[in-house]
Amino acid sequence: MADKAEEMKIDVILASGSPRRSELLAREGVPFSVRASQVDETLDADLLSQPEEAAKKLAERKARAVVEDVLNEGYAGMAMVVGADTMVVADSTIYGKPADEADAKRILNELSGRAHQVITGVSVWLVGAPEGEDVSLAFRSFAETSHVLFKALDDELIERYIATDEPWGKAGAYGVQGLGGEMLVERVSGDFDNVVGLPVKRLIAEFSEFFEAAK
Repeated sequence: MADKAEEMKIDVILASGSPRRSELLAREGVPFSVRASQVDETLDADLLSQPEEAAKKLAERKARAVVEDVLNEGYAGMAMVVGADTMVVADSTIYGKPADEADAKRILNELSGRAHQVITGVSVWLVGAPEGEDVSLAFRSFAETSHVLFKALDDELIERYIATDEPWGKAGAYGVQGLGGEMLVERVSGDFDNVVGLPVKRLIAEFSEFFEAAK
């Protein structure tokens, strides 16, 4: 599909409703549209023991769901659909988004004073439908891992942080780019953008010809 990328403008579609991922992609000057995907995020037991594979699998589900949606709508053209899933992992335990205040407290207490990994799976689907038919599909996925060390957190600090409402909708119940970075985080090693939710520089580097065709 690389030859086709040179012949036709590519529509970039971010398969995520995350404002943080949109901000990262926009920061790089990439024109794109957003199509939030609703998928089952349940994981089989074998994937729960392989966080990188789990993150890639969920990213693939999100991207594939959007691909199916746009094709069902009769899309014609060339598109690159980007799905992503971020998870926090400590000692083989995967921490997703907190369900409620009690869950957020539990997660932050368990991460207190410890190092953990932030893994973002990225799945890029290339859709070729130049005439709205004869559809061709290809996809490739990767995972990026960063390391985060939390400060020792007491109950008062955790409660103050939860009161900011920042934990909601975020894996590990915190946002590194916001107050969480100031109040909770001691150190980040690796790609900071990856902890925010999308290793955008690696994404653009690995699919540079397609992003160039999107401009």
